[in-house]
Amino acid sequence: MKRFKTLATWRLIVWAALYLSVFFYFSCGGDEEVGVAPAVQEATTFTVDATSREAWTYFSFTKGGVVEVADPANSMNWDLGFQRTKVKLNGGISGAGKGRAIMLTDMDFSEVKEAPGGGYAADSDANLAIVAQSEQGWYIYTGPPNHWILPLENRVFVVQAADGTYAKLRFVGFYKDNANKTDDGFITFEYLHQPDGSRQF
Repeated sequence: MKRFKTLATWRLIVWAALYLSVFFYFSCGGDEEVGVAPAVQEATTFTVDATSREAWTYFSFTKGGVVEVADPANSMNWDLGFQRTKVKLNGGISGAGKGRAIMLTDMDFSEVKEAPGGGYAADSDANLAIVAQSEQGWYIYTGPPNHWILPLENRVFVVQAADGTYAKLRFVGFYKDNANKTDDGFITFEYLHQPDGSRQF
């Protein structure tokens, strides 16, 4: 009889231990998504009104849109500035940030998975980092009779934002109606910003 009680007690202990193990497993770790890959960021397409020949329009990667900037030379609240075909960065002679860029040629936007480790340029007295000249930067000027501004294909710019984070971008168009090339000065670009500071896209 005593042996039977001892056996029953041990069985009770084993079952209780198993029950507690299962309980703690599901209560502590059951909410974790095992084997689920992190969410993939998607690129965004944005159009900036850069029609003014005197004023600049400022864009922020963090805000995901145009921002008002009272003192661009000392502000950290913008990353890109647009004026007609010119694009400036918040760095170098243009701003107080870490803005700089590198141009990658013969590259598809989707192929750029990582920001290069070096080779970047900041805006300087000699040139903007994204050069505002036909075929030297983001566009080609066709000349007469059409005088079109057309983005160069397979040309990707990796940009370091004012705060040091990275983004890749490609220019899509220069017109409000890109199909018919009407209403110029509206720069459309596709970008993907990595806000965590890594170089991975």
